[in-house]
Amino acid sequence: MAGTTAGKGRWPIGEPEVQNLIDEGELQQVAPSEAHAEFLLGQAAAHLASAAKVIDDDPSGALAMLYDAARKAMTAPLARQGLRPTNKNGHRAVQEGVEAQLGPNARKVVRTFRALRLRRHDSEYPGVETPTITTEEVTLALADSEDIVAAMKKFVPNVGPWH
Repeated sequence: MAGTTAGKGRWPIGEPEVQNLIDEGELQQVAPSEAHAEFLLGQAAAHLASAAKVIDDDPSGALAMLYDAARKAMTAPLARQGLRPTNKNGHRAVQEGVEAQLGPNARKVVRTFRALRLRRHDSEYPGVETPTITTEEVTLALADSEDIVAAMKKFVPNVGPWH
């Protein structure tokens, strides 16, 4: 049974999808760690604060920090479960692992994260035609990243060790 819990019972939400990510080598099982989950959430909060300070001077850098904040926050519930992304599609595995377990609550978090991931990729590996990252765009991304971090802070206490 999956490690997502609701109250006293366990939710089998996303169990086949997460198990597939493990079987495919995109997630690996490690020791479950509440402390590591809290560490990742703390890093996410620090990235949010740092990004907010440089939006006007370095929108592209701020966007990278906002993406990292969201990614680390979404990695936190996996860490608490004893799951860790590998270097095989790791960022996408975080997205898919959390998406599978959030169930009906996934849409807002995952759609926003996916958009951040794709835009950050454009920023890190720009082509000649890649639109420039704007302050306005990053200001919106800040709000989105804050929402993701807040959602993960609420979600982390609801997960337990995987299997």
